Amino acid sequence: MRSLLFLMMITLAGCAGGTFRHVPASPAAVQTREFADDMAAAGKAVWTKGNTVRTLENGDGFFPPMLRAAASAKRSITFECYTARHCQPLDDFCKILAERAKAGVKVHVILDAFGCNHWHKDHTALLKQSGVQIEFYSPLSLLLPHKYNHRTHRRVLVVDGRVGFCGGAGWAYNWTGCAKDPEHWRDTQYELHGPVVAQLQDNFLDTWKELRGVTLSGPDYFPALPPAGPLIAQMIAGSPMKQCDTIGATNLLAFRAARKSIRIEQSYFLPCTEHTTALIEAALRGVKVEIILPGAITDMPLAKEIILGTLQRMMKAGISIYEFEPTMLHSKLVVVDDHLVIAGSGNLDARSFYHNDENNLHVLNTTFAREQTRMFERDKARSILLTEATLKLPLWRRVRGFFGQVAVGVL
Repeated sequence: MRSLLFLMMITLAGCAGGTFRHVPASPAAVQTREFADDMAAAGKAVWTKGNTVRTLENGDGFFPPMLRAAASAKRSITFECYTARHCQPLDDFCKILAERAKAGVKVHVILDAFGCNHWHKDHTALLKQSGVQIEFYSPLSLLLPHKYNHRTHRRVLVVDGRVGFCGGAGWAYNWTGCAKDPEHWRDTQYELHGPVVAQLQDNFLDTWKELRGVTLSGPDYFPALPPAGPLIAQMIAGSPMKQCDTIGATNLLAFRAARKSIRIEQSYFLPCTEHTTALIEAALRGVKVEIILPGAITDMPLAKEIILGTLQRMMKAGISIYEFEPTMLHSKLVVVDDHLVIAGSGNLDARSFYHNDENNLHVLNTTFAREQTRMFERDKARSILLTEATLKLPLWRRVRGFFGQVAVGVL
């Protein structure tokens, strides 16, 4: 059923299409001021100084600090999520939100109507009775069915405007644990402190204003944020219905700027022609390109079938492609030249570029990038390297992939 829904969604994505924001064909290296300026223009977000970012791996790593942060709220909590359904962390979270709202904290919740279609009505009742303001994003409308194609895929949690969390994870049983077995997925969240938290808050406010026509402002949401660490960071708001593509353009810029290495982890890898070309060209000019994708344990097996030809062309260009074995790989990470990190909710696919609201964190810092590289290497150690032989699929899967290509608009 989920694969069928996925095919329906990517079919709509392929039908609508879009274009990238212009980025230089041969940009400066990621360590330069020129590159930072180009990235700010492509992502429509300024760089902020004085940040700290903590990497939180898997549910055992990110649910506890997110729950503690919410429980400590004194003024406000803003929460936006694509996927939330029954699990112990979500039950605990809803109780915390209700308790904080009763204590006078301003609590605002946005849930995507498609991704949260298994959200329990008891949670809604508890939150509303406690004073939480809750909205479901873009429910199916028989009068305006085309709007259902536009989703909020963002992951936002901001507490008192001072600490933020973003990444790729949802609130469901699959995200609990530590990615040791097929039932518990591999994913990453990031805890933010410093001025970049205000940009994450802006991501939420963008959606809240769209739904309620109200702009949340003032020190409860935007307190003064003194420097908290050494990192230069920006939060890219993917909002294609309002400002055209930013997620695809910034990734494209990063690939074109690479001089030494590109490391990619992607749960739903359906690259557009421009990204495929940029990665192949990078490999041909000597850049070491490595990509880790989901393996046999995946909720979207059709994705591999659709991009089979793309993977074969990449492999011939010298790109190393791995499949993560222990469980579903849901993380979204790009590290370029051990200096630039892109992580967040955005996938490398047309939906994230032209249809979904997304939020991606960008960091320019060698120490932080090397930390992400070490995480990448740990995941690579739990993966298998694909070869031409392992990329061969049975005829029925190749036929299914062909029709998937037609639906997406690859052909």
